[in-house]
Amino acid sequence: MTSTVTLAARSLAFSRLASLLVAIAALTALAGWLGGEPAWTSLYLPGPTLKTNAAVSLASLGIANLLFVSGWRWLRPLASICALLPVVVGGATLSQHLVGWDLGIDQLIAHEAAGALATTSPNRMGPPASTALLLLGAALLFLARPSVRAQSVGQLLAIVTCAIVLLPVMGYAYGFSELYSVARYTGIAMVTAVALLLLGLAVQAGRPQSGLSSLLCRDDEVGVLSRRLLFAGVALPFGIGWALARMFVAGFIDAPFALSAIVLALTVLLATLIWRTGARLAVSTDARSTSERALTESERSLREADHQKSEFLATLSHELRNPLAPIRFAIELLDGPAPVAARARHTIVRQVQHLTRLVDDLLDLTRVTSNKLELHIRACELRPLVQDAVDAVASEVARGRHRLDVALPAPAIWLQADPDRVVQMLVNLLTNACRYSDPGGLITIAAHAHHGAVVIAVRDAGRGLDPDDLERVFDRFVQVGESRQGGLGVGLAIVRALAALHGGTAEAHSEGRGRGAEFRLRLPCAVGPPPAAPPAPLPPVASRRILVVDDNRDAADMLGGLLAAGGHHVAVAYGGIDALRLATEFDPEVGLIDVGMPDVDGYHVAARLRSRADGNVFLVAITGWGQDADRRRALASGFDAHLTKPAEPVALAALLAARFSRTGV
Repeated sequence: MTSTVTLAARSLAFSRLASLLVAIAALTALAGWLGGEPAWTSLYLPGPTLKTNAAVSLASLGIANLLFVSGWRWLRPLASICALLPVVVGGATLSQHLVGWDLGIDQLIAHEAAGALATTSPNRMGPPASTALLLLGAALLFLARPSVRAQSVGQLLAIVTCAIVLLPVMGYAYGFSELYSVARYTGIAMVTAVALLLLGLAVQAGRPQSGLSSLLCRDDEVGVLSRRLLFAGVALPFGIGWALARMFVAGFIDAPFALSAIVLALTVLLATLIWRTGARLAVSTDARSTSERALTESERSLREADHQKSEFLATLSHELRNPLAPIRFAIELLDGPAPVAARARHTIVRQVQHLTRLVDDLLDLTRVTSNKLELHIRACELRPLVQDAVDAVASEVARGRHRLDVALPAPAIWLQADPDRVVQMLVNLLTNACRYSDPGGLITIAAHAHHGAVVIAVRDAGRGLDPDDLERVFDRFVQVGESRQGGLGVGLAIVRALAALHGGTAEAHSEGRGRGAEFRLRLPCAVGPPPAAPPAPLPPVASRRILVVDDNRDAADMLGGLLAAGGHHVAVAYGGIDALRLATEFDPEVGLIDVGMPDVDGYHVAARLRSRADGNVFLVAITGWGQDADRRRALASGFDAHLTKPAEPVALAALLAARFSRTGV
């Protein structure tokens, strides 16, 4: 953008400067006529003099173009009058040449003696100057109109003007007097020819938004090629012709040689131009093709991502609804016979764990993507971790009637890892194996130490993977195969991400469809077991006054009931305003407060409770917002701790035990 503006500004600057120089030169010549200074009438240049009517017309054209390109609309009428004058003068003079009459306009300003060089009648400009002035004045008048057609006509007339006066300019440059001194056909002063050529260029340069100038002022490949071609197509042939003409006039070469030489030079020049232009266009075309391919690939990726998003949302909806159905039916059975109620409670617990695992998977994926997942790495033995993972997927194994074989070596294998995350990775791998194995299939989990690392392999005899899917299967929200097998398509992505955070790897291997698959997890090996330390039992907690606040009545009532069963005095509020009113009467020692409530949010409730006279209440935020930023905001708002829904009873008990004990305050 900056380059384009600079080129356009330079083009306008050239137009103004050229117009001003032509006007000054014409007025100087006119002053020579009026002041009796013959040398001024040709500006000390060889050849015919600049006639008075030509001088007036050139000055008028220079002023007209200056006014037009100034941008001041109120000056346009004056500019149009200045442009009309050379049209009238040039047309009248040209008619004298064509018809042969004398309109008496040639010596209105100053008189010239008969017999002047290249002059048919005293002080009468020649046919080239008359025609060029007529066309250039008309060009300015057309360019002053806003229509595209008028602009095109104006640009064309300016180019024709340049072509007309270029011939006598070449005559002066090459030393061929026939091109400028034949009074009836080519007679024109050098200053007139040069001034008209400059004005023709200035008229085009003053309109950088249209015509030839619009191409030359572009900052892209078109502009670069146009500028190079213009220079090579005009300056080089002119220079070659000048050199050959000078050698011909000096007698060094004859006419046939000069003609042959210029044809050869132009042939080589045009061939070179074609080659260079073609090469640049090829580079530009290749770059454009590359960009188009990248754009097509980006568009394909976006369509695929949008398709994956739609599939993920549909899968998420399906996976979230699946546990809700048995939970809903189990609730109806809680009031039934004891065996039926026990089975219903077990179903609810299992389905809630499934829902929690789905949400945790999404949160873990978000934390891994944003580099906010914290690992608690320590030395841990592999065997109990494998057993925990096997226990966690026992229902999946039983449902698919699979056979699960654990093949671990007898010596203990120690990992340097976060044990909870290792169990999570193994659960995801085993769950994946269960879902993609045929009923009754064999699933094997084995491990061995290898070069300072522990390699854990989970193998199934199921549907297998195509070679193209061995890496794709680890992408987020991707499930390969003809049909969905449950889940959100994030389990294997989490496995690879967690392995990388441990400094390990996760890979898939398969001999093809129908031949099973093996997933290998490589994790750092620990030197040995850590020093044993018996776990400290939680100190007993005396009965406390606990205020439970949640706009979800079921959640509030169930948590309140759990705490009351533990011997605490509990008050339940179903909103922020209700909590603040109840706190005045109940005077709680502990506040378990939901953050997102419609009337008054939990942050405001915590701040109000903290501002009480004693301010000694223990406040815990219990919320579905579980990111690190949410935790920091809760602590900054006055909460002492933060738990993510659904809060584990053990975690809640640990918080109360850390704050209170039977001997503590």
